[in-house]
Amino acid sequence: MNLTKFSQSFKMSMKSILSNKGRSALTMLGIVIGVASVIILTGIGGGATKSITDSISAMGTGRITIRMLRGRDSSRTIDIDDITAYKEDNSDTISMMSPYLSSSVTVKNGTDNLMTTLDACDVDYKTIGSLSLASGRFFTANDIANRKKVCIVGTYEVQELFGGVDPVGENIKINGTIFEIIGVYEEQADSEEGSDDDKITIPYTTAMRFLKTKNIQTFYLYASDEDNVEQVTNDVKRYITQKLGTSEGFNVSNMSSLLDTMEETTGTMTAMLAGIAGISLIVGGIGIMNIMTVSVSERTREIGIRKAIGARTTDILLQFLIESVVLSGMGGIVGIILGIGAGWIVTKTGLTTYVTQYDMVVLSFVFSLFVGIFFGLNPAKKAAKLNPIEALRSE
Repeated sequence: MNLTKFSQSFKMSMKSILSNKGRSALTMLGIVIGVASVIILTGIGGGATKSITDSISAMGTGRITIRMLRGRDSSRTIDIDDITAYKEDNSDTISMMSPYLSSSVTVKNGTDNLMTTLDACDVDYKTIGSLSLASGRFFTANDIANRKKVCIVGTYEVQELFGGVDPVGENIKINGTIFEIIGVYEEQADSEEGSDDDKITIPYTTAMRFLKTKNIQTFYLYASDEDNVEQVTNDVKRYITQKLGTSEGFNVSNMSSLLDTMEETTGTMTAMLAGIAGISLIVGGIGIMNIMTVSVSERTREIGIRKAIGARTTDILLQFLIESVVLSGMGGIVGIILGIGAGWIVTKTGLTTYVTQYDMVVLSFVFSLFVGIFFGLNPAKKAAKLNPIEALRSE
């Protein structure tokens, strides 16, 4: 097929499309919706992945979490002395360690009170947990050693209990016990109830007495070298298994493995969303096939005339195939514009995190062309196989 005949077939296809603008637009609609849906949904999925991975990465990929799964009354458990000793014996691979407790408490200032989350930790947790203060200070070794009744509050507590005024140096009651506020966390979530801004932190030594517990269920370690996190994690597992005499009843995880898991999960979710959106492309392809079949029936006499003056079967086939591909291609381009435009609007309004997946933009466009070829092939073959004499008799 030479370039001249291809150009001629393309011009005839465009003429046919433009002569039926309304029908052509409706035919393309399924492709437009399909391509736009793929771009929008994969962009939202990519945004979710980025948001989660950024949050995990911000915590530090060197962080290792130990969770004891056994009950508080279990005779076989790991205590603070065991983990402290292990950290000191492995100071070349572990740089920081902090016990961690959590509970729900009632906090009160004057006549105002609310329920919130109480965290308890050691000095190192400020770095391990990537905590930042807006004012005041974090715990010191002296606060930990002397079980000081001091606390750090979130901005939600500041808003609700202190009217937004910096409360550092003020007292607050936690379950009826007076604590001094020594710091305020930086705002992270618009000071909303139940968010990361809704919490109070006290020294873990104070919490053990305050909450009347001897066992700590959670410990955080931080690897000296983030490249050796997996090795350190495995070493910690072996140590605890040896201490307990069993590999059950506890869990040791690190942020790197959690990051991999989350990326895999969100990747699967994004692929599923793209697959669902891709169904619209198939539906759009069926619409193209239906319209092209109708078009062949309407233009039977035209096909007969073309064949009578010398057009070959391949010329007719190419004309209708090009018409189908142009329809799907134009639909794909409009879908890309709408999809990226919608993503831009979502980004500007801040409704959710959105990251355009340009590989999916290209893939969805290529798939739209494939749909045009696949669903346009049968009507094109039907047109090409028409008997010129019978076609000329057609009204």
